[in-house]
Amino acid sequence: MQKDINEIAQASQATLVQNKNVPILLLSDFPSYGTVALRMASAVLGKLHYDVFSLPTALVSNTLNYGKAEILDTTEYLFHSLSVWKELGFSFSALFIGFVLGETQAEYIYQFAKEEKEKGSYIFFDPIMADHGKLYNGLQKKDIESRKQLMQVADCIFPNKTEACLLADLKTVPDNFNLDEAKELIYYLAQKGAKNICITSMKIDEMPCIFLYEESTKEFHTLPYTERKLNLGGTGDLFSSLFIGKYLQKKNFLSAGEWALQKTNSILDAFQERNHGEKTIPIEEYLPILD
Repeated sequence: MQKDINEIAQASQATLVQNKNVPILLLSDFPSYGTVALRMASAVLGKLHYDVFSLPTALVSNTLNYGKAEILDTTEYLFHSLSVWKELGFSFSALFIGFVLGETQAEYIYQFAKEEKEKGSYIFFDPIMADHGKLYNGLQKKDIESRKQLMQVADCIFPNKTEACLLADLKTVPDNFNLDEAKELIYYLAQKGAKNICITSMKIDEMPCIFLYEESTKEFHTLPYTERKLNLGGTGDLFSSLFIGKYLQKKNFLSAGEWALQKTNSILDAFQERNHGEKTIPIEEYLPILD
């Protein structure tokens, strides 16, 4: 028994040391109040012992599920920071791109991601722009086009169902897909340059699920989950951050998805037991679940 405990501890310590040597750059919006985007990803990937760099694409007063927010464009700061980091010789094993603000910023991030990919970085992209069948307020068709471009440079994307349909140029967003229709959506995305695909909010044959497509194997994977009656921001950010953390360790697409979903469910279970009406998950309270 003691030998088993020691082996587990040694394996955990080895993972910690390994991850500390893996620098990840996060590019997304930063909320002053609420745990989504950079706040969520930084907390989760930091807990998983990655060397986390983060740059805000925008400062947001609060999460958008409050119905109103003040947004500050940080494009100039982002540009200058990346220039300084280049002079300092910083490099990144992976990039996680989330919300982008405007065409100029999107084009710059695309060029930067393209350069980093040529150096060997793995590019993750969450094309944050829409939900419940429509674009977020303030976004336009040109924002869809900019995200299509970023999708083409990404190694793995995390759209929700609405975003996947918009990126695939579907005219409607079905509430439910059959399996053939879900696979057809993946094919449309692949034709437009997507590679590994993780759709985070599908319903296939009336079953809520995460739908995965792995480019190297051409395999599809369906990960069912139970829908929860929660008006809660950041659950997608939580899942994708967990997925990235596990994938960079194991390089196994399916096991990363299964582990991320299991940990997301565990955190949501704990959150619902003590929920006092928060609109996002106070993730710091639940990070021990990842131990």
